[in-house]
Amino acid sequence: MELHESLAELARDHGESLFSDADAFRGALDDYLDEGSASTGTINLLTDAVRLGALQGMLTMLDSGASVDDAVESAGQRLSRDRGSADIAGSQWACAVLGYALGKVPVSLATRLRPDAYTREPPRSTAPRPAYDDDDATSIAPPGQTLPPAHPPAQQSAQQSPAQQWPAPSQPAASYQAPLAPSLQPQSGSYGTPPGGTGPFAYTATPGYGTPAPKKAGSGLIIGAIVAIILFGVVAIVGIIALSGGGDDDPSSDDTTTATDGGSSDTTTPTIDPALTLDGDGYTYQFPNSDWRDITADTQDTTGTIDSIAAPGSSISNARGNVLVEESSAYGQTDVNELTSEWKTVLTGSTNATPTDIGSMDIDGKPAVGVELKWTNDNNFDVHQVAYLVVSGDNQYSITASFRQGDDGFKDVFYDILDTWHWDE
Repeated sequence: MELHESLAELARDHGESLFSDADAFRGALDDYLDEGSASTGTINLLTDAVRLGALQGMLTMLDSGASVDDAVESAGQRLSRDRGSADIAGSQWACAVLGYALGKVPVSLATRLRPDAYTREPPRSTAPRPAYDDDDATSIAPPGQTLPPAHPPAQQSAQQSPAQQWPAPSQPAASYQAPLAPSLQPQSGSYGTPPGGTGPFAYTATPGYGTPAPKKAGSGLIIGAIVAIILFGVVAIVGIIALSGGGDDDPSSDDTTTATDGGSSDTTTPTIDPALTLDGDGYTYQFPNSDWRDITADTQDTTGTIDSIAAPGSSISNARGNVLVEESSAYGQTDVNELTSEWKTVLTGSTNATPTDIGSMDIDGKPAVGVELKWTNDNNFDVHQVAYLVVSGDNQYSITASFRQGDDGFKDVFYDILDTWHWDE
């Protein structure tokens, strides 16, 4: 019997709520399947899909109206990223077969992704199998409850953004700990010493399994965990931007740009200078002065969701701060307030800081929800972040400034930038 049929019988015999509890699910697999009918790696993969929230995210995405193919693809990419694995197809298969077991994914998709996944026949069940129905999207959480967000692990690498260590794919079930719920983060990356170099800002695509780089002394390293968007539990992205504090001088002493009040929108039409224009996907904005430049091409984007990064100075490593724009599908949502709660949840998980509401504002006529976070990174450097979430067209955008606490000048420059913002839609 194929594995997806075995899982469907497991759901019939033990109930759908089993698929929301990773430990119980793993125990049921061990008891239910015959010895040797599924490899340890396959069982770990399926358990991780439950434990890391990929299954629940896929079901929630289906609830919001996403197509089955899109939901399976997104959930599989998330699961692969969170496990630190390059096997995206295998992760998508795991989400598909679990979805099939719950009557949410057609058998054709489950078998197409990995048609060679079989088990020996499990005990027969007399209960009817739930029928697949695109319009029948139910949660696996118990009635009247939602699955609580998971909590980040306690250990952190020296130069890694908080709450971004992920369990190794071979981790046994007995040591499972609930990790941060789907985080908007790049391929579990970290900044450390580059191979053969001495700079502190080289990106590595492995989630901190090796020896962490030593802490940076002196001005301090800011590692900004800039969130993008989770839509009702479906991961989009997290971009991680590193920047230097630039010494111990007064951070506002070299401010060369006239600032506006934070949070207010200047009604004056901005002057457009092509030489100072950043042209993003669906938007443009003006640099404050000629010291700023687009450094997107200099930053590795392993998630494909970082749209633009800009900073003053010759490189991000010595910049006073930076502005990051991340973009992903809005999955049919048009009200930014419907996305705000999960956005804040991911911000908290990425930084261990509590977002503080700073009110709403319009960014070129579109409603934007704003928060700020203050936290201290692993190098004892005080980080300040101001972030806005916006929906424009079919996409959602996270616009975030990262800078040193106390640098109100850079914060004001960020609002000057927002005053020049223009959406193409």
